Amino acid sequence: MDKKLKIVAICGSPHRGNTYNILSMLERSHPEVDFKILMLAEVDLKDCFGCYSCINNGEESCPLTDDRDMIIKEMKDADGTIFASPTYARTISALMKKFVERTSFIAHRPIFFGKYALALATCAGFGADLTCKYLTENFGQCGFKFIPSVELKVATKSQNETDHNRRKALNAYKKLIKAIKAHEKFEPSLGQLVYFNIFKSISELNKLKGWADYEFYKEKGDFYFDVKIPYVKHKLAKWIASREIKKLKTNK
Repeated sequence: MDKKLKIVAICGSPHRGNTYNILSMLERSHPEVDFKILMLAEVDLKDCFGCYSCINNGEESCPLTDDRDMIIKEMKDADGTIFASPTYARTISALMKKFVERTSFIAHRPIFFGKYALALATCAGFGADLTCKYLTENFGQCGFKFIPSVELKVATKSQNETDHNRRKALNAYKKLIKAIKAHEKFEPSLGQLVYFNIFKSISELNKLKGWADYEFYKEKGDFYFDVKIPYVKHKLAKWIASREIKKLKTNK
């Protein structure tokens, strides 16, 4: 018997409105999928102090006690994750930003390679593209492989607009399911390679204060795990990273 596909949707809306309704529609569209919506407004997620403990000393040293680890476990257990946010002031919602901050240590020490994700943004005006870009860049660095994002206009709430959004969201959702089932061979993006080289270099420069990153990176080679990297991409990533590291050293 085939294992039931599991997808978790992280919803950054402060209420059960347009973004939630789209996710709920996706849930109903494929009853064979174990689909769970996590409303960030309805879980205990405290504001990040910016103390850097999770990055320097490990995530278990965070002084806050809330549902952060529960949400991360849901994402680990799922085959795919949908990051959904309304667009406020041309970017993600405050709730989603809080979640990004509370999980930022994962960008330093990625754990989601082999997992697929979809960025979904609703917007009454402009900026849905920026919202999706923010989500894909931040969570992509955590290891997720993103399929093309979906940007939904919710300006008029007319039947035509609603039907169009349903079709667009369903199409993206089907692509996510297809990608999970196909499980294509992973090749690091240039951005992921650049970040790897930057974080590895920083971990060596900051190994006394930031021992958690140092322990994570010290035995790693050209990437987080063994994978074939095209020669030109490898060299370009190292060159870009070296320029950024040089800036950091200059500013010290």
